Amino acid sequence: MKLIILAVAVSLAVLASGSYVPSTKYEAKYADKDFLFKQKFFFEVLRNIHLPLKYEEYMPYTKTWVADESKYNDFTQVAEFFDWYKTGAFLEKGEIFTIYNELYLRQTYALFSFLYNSADWDTYYKNLIWARDNINEGMFIYVVHLTVMHRSDLQGLVLPAIYEIYPYYFFNTDVIRSISYKKLYDPKFGFYGNGKYNVVYANYTASYPVDYYNNFYTEEYLNYYTEDIGLNSYYYYFMMDYPFFLGGDKFGLMKDRRGELYWYMHQQLLARYNLERMSNYMGTVKPLVWRFPLKTGYFSLLSYFNGVPFKSRDYNYMITDEFYYKLDWINSWEMKIRKIIEDGFYIMEDGSRIDLRLPESIDFFGNLLNSNVDGVDASYMGYIEVFSRLLLSGNDYNAYKVWPSALMQFETSLRDPVFYQLYERFIDLYYYFKRFLPSYTYDELNFNGVIIKDVTFDKLVTYFDYFDSDVSNVLPMPSTDKYFDFAVFARQRRLNHKPFSYTMNVMSEYTGKAIIRMFLGPKFDRFFDLQYYKKYFFELDQYMVDFTSGKNTFVRNSRDFYWSVKDRTMYTDLYKKIMLGYNGQEKFTLDMSEAHCGFPDRLILPKGWTSGMPMQFYFIITPYTTKTSEQGYYYDKSFTCGVGSGMRFYDGFAFGYPFDRVINFNYFYTKNMYFKDVFIYHNDEIKMNQTF
Repeated sequence: MKLIILAVAVSLAVLASGSYVPSTKYEAKYADKDFLFKQKFFFEVLRNIHLPLKYEEYMPYTKTWVADESKYNDFTQVAEFFDWYKTGAFLEKGEIFTIYNELYLRQTYALFSFLYNSADWDTYYKNLIWARDNINEGMFIYVVHLTVMHRSDLQGLVLPAIYEIYPYYFFNTDVIRSISYKKLYDPKFGFYGNGKYNVVYANYTASYPVDYYNNFYTEEYLNYYTEDIGLNSYYYYFMMDYPFFLGGDKFGLMKDRRGELYWYMHQQLLARYNLERMSNYMGTVKPLVWRFPLKTGYFSLLSYFNGVPFKSRDYNYMITDEFYYKLDWINSWEMKIRKIIEDGFYIMEDGSRIDLRLPESIDFFGNLLNSNVDGVDASYMGYIEVFSRLLLSGNDYNAYKVWPSALMQFETSLRDPVFYQLYERFIDLYYYFKRFLPSYTYDELNFNGVIIKDVTFDKLVTYFDYFDSDVSNVLPMPSTDKYFDFAVFARQRRLNHKPFSYTMNVMSEYTGKAIIRMFLGPKFDRFFDLQYYKKYFFELDQYMVDFTSGKNTFVRNSRDFYWSVKDRTMYTDLYKKIMLGYNGQEKFTLDMSEAHCGFPDRLILPKGWTSGMPMQFYFIITPYTTKTSEQGYYYDKSFTCGVGSGMRFYDGFAFGYPFDRVINFNYFYTKNMYFKDVFIYHNDEIKMNQTF
């Protein structure tokens, strides 16, 4: 694996990351004492990450790791970490971390192997405490998430929201500074009494609404969306679920079709982003053109913990002479990828051929393009994503130290408008691959005996409301026994929508299970324009129903959509619930209503227009067929995401079906499909549902 990591050190890995089944459909489950001890532990070690641990129970384990070889599953990998760390070459505490650096990536994998191979909870527990006080903070947070998400004995544990663990990547410098500054002259700041909390108002990079004459139709007008903490957290968590340097076979990621999922995720991110652009009367995003000077600059107004601002990119950005040869590499890799697509096959090292004209080859192609460890011949195909991000950031992959930009952190990538231009260019390769696949036939689209008669919707209304995030981590915790009394909130206006339901009436001659897919996309004039607009349809829901012969009526509420989750419970509030459960004062419920792998519910609808933005929903019903991966495997859908299970999705249809291929309009519109015209209204007059 070491050799693979050295060779791959590459790209990212992965949206539609989140399928969860709402817990209301399952019998309630409660955490036991052992589970709550682990929950309590993670909430405490992630508090004030830049300060030494204050909890006395952990202090004995901060000085050394567990050295007993019998306490590890694969001591060879662990010994490599020991040897490397002893040299003093590891990234120091207080330094800026990014996974887009070869040295830091290798160190991150070594640290992950050390913790992942801890044979039992006791060993992991002691090693994690040591790492908490001795390893670089950014690397530590990264690896904690990896181990919690991929160790089988930690499944179902809930970590604090990443924007509350590390607010520096989510809230502008003025917010962090105002909290710290007020603490200096107001000794009571950070505490609350009589139900009133300390609140700091957090604006976006360009306060909304922006000046009409100077900024209308510019990228800054979308900052309420691109800087949304829920959206950026979602992207970060998806990358943690499918890290590009973890092998799919060992961790089960191949079962989830990681290569196909990776590109579908980015395609869906782009679709949703474009719907928001349309809501602001802006054109759709265009693919990045490697031509300098590059018009699109970006200034994040974020700063790292040590006060260094995120590296910016000037408008009309120019690369230095030494970076032009890397641009040649990127262009060369892209040409190789296009040639492989056109040839229709890939020759493996053993001489065998991969037929790229088969629909299932999209997973192979996705791994190849992403250059993750499940791809092949990374040295030939190149690290196109990593080098593209670095080139746009003015950084070198092999540098001893780096000054990362927003593009070089998963938590902040979606803030930069050039991210969407870059991935629009990559998605062109994804669609180029799909162009060579045959259009879906009538039989592949039709569902005999099933006719969608009509669908009716509630009025669709969006608005901005205030949302509070617990950013107490910005200030030192006064003492462990004062934890409950400590709360500082960052308050932001965030996009939201009124809950809505729809009713679908279906006539069926079929009896049995079926899957309903639901997409939201722009309204267009001619049906044939769907060939162009299909790439802008965003998949909102996918769920199973039981048909009986005759008329079937299904009512679905937006709060139950399969892909989306509600807002996270705040850090301090959730810690209180954990402690009450741990002390036996109340039960701690295990559920997935706030799953890390879900898309933010508040963002499922674009902002729309005050006068009503015309859009349309698309539905398709397909028969349900049992997947091979479901045989002999089970995971508890009530409180885990099922990453690596092969069961995160209902069926084996291609992601994005039926919009993922060129449409043949001779028979595309079948009776098991339905387009529903709607209007999305934006209302700024809706009262904030928050008590001040």
